[in-house]
Amino acid sequence: MTMRKKVGVLVAGLAALGLSPLAFAQGVGNLGDLPSGIPQAGPTGWLIGNPSAPIPVVRDPAGPKWIKLLTDPNGGPIVNPNPGTIYNLNETVLISGNLWWSDWHEEIITPGWEWTSTVVILENVLNPPAGLNIVNTPGSPTQGGTLEFYFDPLPPGTVLHIRKQLEYVGIAGTVHFGAVEVAQYPTPEPATMGLLAAGGLLALRRRRLRAR
Repeated sequence: MTMRKKVGVLVAGLAALGLSPLAFAQGVGNLGDLPSGIPQAGPTGWLIGNPSAPIPVVRDPAGPKWIKLLTDPNGGPIVNPNPGTIYNLNETVLISGNLWWSDWHEEIITPGWEWTSTVVILENVLNPPAGLNIVNTPGSPTQGGTLEFYFDPLPPGTVLHIRKQLEYVGIAGTVHFGAVEVAQYPTPEPATMGLLAAGGLLALRRRRLRAR
């Protein structure tokens, strides 16, 4: 079988299961336990969890994204910040459940905001994770920026302390009124993706045999 045919069979197998590669691009398993509306801890930014009380996050290959709404100190909208205004976002999460993590993703859904180059991630509040690679994609007035962390697999029980900054890059004179929406999630490890794909192929072959 050629490589093109193999890829076609794989895609068909995933489709037969009602799955797609995008279905595995997110993975939070305890969404109901996670905070959603996050008021500013002060005029300079937001604080989510801390080293003594990290936020437990469970990775689930079939789960949704964790959506956070960053608001003003009173839970209201952020009103018309000046372009170049920077806010701190510090959060501490605990790898929970029984699955290891090898990445963490942060997407700004609200247009006109991006992550600055000031980014720190620490394993157990001490050192950066081994094998760390950070990909920071800038935002624009029409699209939010993304921040992606890749690292050697970390076991459940690991605490990740992440410090970064949000910058408003909207067009001067335009009106911004609302919360800043951010999606965060871990994704399945490559080995898990391979097992899921193999399962799709197996199910497809079994279905074809039954149809004969």
